[in-house]
Amino acid sequence: MVMESKKITLNLTEKQYLDLVKLITLGGMVVEEIVDDEPMARFLDVQQQFFAASGEKKGNLFIGYDKKENEYFVSDDIEEELLELVNEYDESRFWESLVMRLTLRDLQKKFSEKELREMTEEKGTREMEKLHEFYISEFDDNDIDNLKVVSMKRV
Repeated sequence: MVMESKKITLNLTEKQYLDLVKLITLGGMVVEEIVDDEPMARFLDVQQQFFAASGEKKGNLFIGYDKKENEYFVSDDIEEELLELVNEYDESRFWESLVMRLTLRDLQKKFSEKELREMTEEKGTREMEKLHEFYISEFDDNDIDNLKVVSMKRV
């Protein structure tokens, strides 16, 4: 489906504009992690186009321009704020992913495939919640101090 090229004008307060700059920058940070994916690179192009339209040359204090790299960027203050937010997100995702993977692993160890297939949804949920709560509590109390890899032969 080809979209019609249509210009869009936004009327934003300075606060709304700053929030949009932050959202676009956060999106750029995510895309830069997977930029090898050519279709994703277009998002960085849109980011640069947005920054260019309202950037440093227009007196914007949030956006700067690097002539050597021919690239727009957000101010250091904004970047630091967003990096803190990304770090909090990464930390949250790490723990949730670890807990979920351990929960599913232990559920599969505790029950056979047949038992899991035939298990009622209620029992499955109850079993998952018990394991999930155990790991949440363990990591809240001990961080990764009690986490060990059993086989360290290759190290």
